[in-house]
Amino acid sequence: MDKEQVIDIYQEILKRKRKRFPNNFFIGREGKVYMAYLTRYLLESHLSIPIHEIPLQVTADTLWSHRLRPPAMLYGWNYYEVIDNAYPEKFKPWEFRQAPRTYWKGEEGKNHAIQAVRYTIEEKLNMTLRDIPLHVNSNFFKIHKLGGVFDLFGQSPFHVMEAVYPGLFKRWQFANVPLNCWKNEAYIREAMDDFLFNELHFLSYEEAFLKLKSQHFNDNQLTGLFQMAFDAQMRNVKEWIKSQEMQRAN
Repeated sequence: MDKEQVIDIYQEILKRKRKRFPNNFFIGREGKVYMAYLTRYLLESHLSIPIHEIPLQVTADTLWSHRLRPPAMLYGWNYYEVIDNAYPEKFKPWEFRQAPRTYWKGEEGKNHAIQAVRYTIEEKLNMTLRDIPLHVNSNFFKIHKLGGVFDLFGQSPFHVMEAVYPGLFKRWQFANVPLNCWKNEAYIREAMDDFLFNELHFLSYEEAFLKLKSQHFNDNQLTGLFQMAFDAQMRNVKEWIKSQEMQRAN
């Protein structure tokens, strides 16, 4: 049966001139091809949805209310799988307003989440590892339709990145650092040492004592550290540096 004949049958069903699809209509590889014809016809011609807007406009109800649920059930497909059959590898599940049910659930859901975030960072945005702490925040997950991932990891950008890139980042490198982080001396020391010697390239605490300015914290997205750990006072920073220098000397 050619494409036009398949669509003619579907049009009759949509117009209620025919109660159901013919027996064995969707069986085998040919049946999946028919399903692709119907899905593309429904979305592009019958509903006039531009292909690039399919993730924004199409939900499960869009397909099921137009008689595509029974053939989908035959294959055990969710609504995204119906669309993927019609547009192979064109869309990602998380791009849709309605992610497939259970997509982010359980251990498999975590694997989906890691794949989605890695794809977005590395392929879609071509982001460097250095850029990640600066740009991966709550807004990042909202813009790229990864809210399910954000919720899965307790709405913590650091926890998401720790799952995707284990051991590469510290929680204090991200904008929304937990408030108690800057009350922890170990975190403060780790952050300050990285800041002074890796970011600003000071060669010693003595050099840092002489050259460090408050603007350095702002320029390196560490205003939270400056405010919470040192009350936004450079004299407190200098006292901390001096104490570290004395500890090293002992």
